[in-house]
Amino acid sequence: MKTLISITAITSGILLILVPRYILPACEYEGFPRMHCSDTAQAEFLAGGIFILVGILAMFMRSANAQIASAAAGCIIALIAFLLPERYGYCHSSKMPCNYGMVPGIRFIAITAIATLSIAIIGIIRSSRKKGQA
Repeated sequence: MKTLISITAITSGILLILVPRYILPACEYEGFPRMHCSDTAQAEFLAGGIFILVGILAMFMRSANAQIASAAAGCIIALIAFLLPERYGYCHSSKMPCNYGMVPGIRFIAITAIATLSIAIIGIIRSSRKKGQA
């Protein structure tokens, strides 16, 4: 499960860095003037960087409690990444790239990360219970 946590966190972090800039860019990177969605993209870059750090740290965790803590930290970062567009804002026009691309992409990454990390937490708890009963 440690590997699942690490891979999920690092992959999600990389995607949170790449999606708002290159894959599904914010309006600023598509030729529009700087708007609120640009601030959201910058905040997602930071969240992605922290996510990568959590993934790297999760590789070195040995105890079940530390692995659960790193997965929980990843869930919290993913939840924050999910909520950042509402906090910093984005263009609500259906013609703007951030509305039809960046924000749904970020939310998909966040939901997928939360689901995967939750499965990892459940797996760690189950395996530690089995080891405790043996």
